[in-house]
Amino acid sequence: MPMPNLNKKWLLIILVVFLLITLPVVAYFLGKQQGSAEKSARLAQTMNSINITPAIPTAIPIPTPTLAPVATDSGTLIATPAAAWKTYTNLKYTYSIQYPANWYNSEFTEKTGSAFASSTLTNSSSEEIKVNAIAKISDSTTLSFADYVQIAGVKEFGYAKLASIKPVTTASGISGYETTWTTQGSSTESLPITYFEIPSDKTATIQVSLDKKEDLSTYEQMLSTFKFTQ
Repeated sequence: MPMPNLNKKWLLIILVVFLLITLPVVAYFLGKQQGSAEKSARLAQTMNSINITPAIPTAIPIPTPTLAPVATDSGTLIATPAAAWKTYTNLKYTYSIQYPANWYNSEFTEKTGSAFASSTLTNSSSEEIKVNAIAKISDSTTLSFADYVQIAGVKEFGYAKLASIKPVTTASGISGYETTWTTQGSSTESLPITYFEIPSDKTATIQVSLDKKEDLSTYEQMLSTFKFTQ
């Protein structure tokens, strides 16, 4: 009968048409995947050839500010690092104090202390800061150190009266008193004079005095480094 052959012919035609439609579609998707893989490979090769290294953020150092020493509530002077400073050492009264490396110093003839200045010391008017061992007034040697300090400026320098007094402690633990004074008929305070008691000699005191107001910061820094060497 002719019918079976006809059916086979139509099945064959349908199969051929199906293959003609599906094969290009499959080939298109396979080619697209292969193209993407090749692009990725070429990109990786290019990156390697130019040696691109991702940037790693680095921390930016924050500079540490250098502050002048200040007196805390307890009166302790906080020292400014002074590794580059010079040191004056007094052998007679066994104490030392640091001063700026670009400053000048001139030891007194009596070897009791020294004057310091930012320029060459030619006379007493060029002195900016002084440290000196000064003998107590004879009628006051029996007073305690704390009591003597309150009249020292009057007895030794002729001031009218004590204007202010505050305890201070240097970075090495030496305690003293920073004072200011007024002259007769004036309420203007003097520049500071700081007194330290000499452990081995109760007849004198070490005095660190400021002669120029603009050097107050340096004065405080120098004060913080004062210490006895024995």
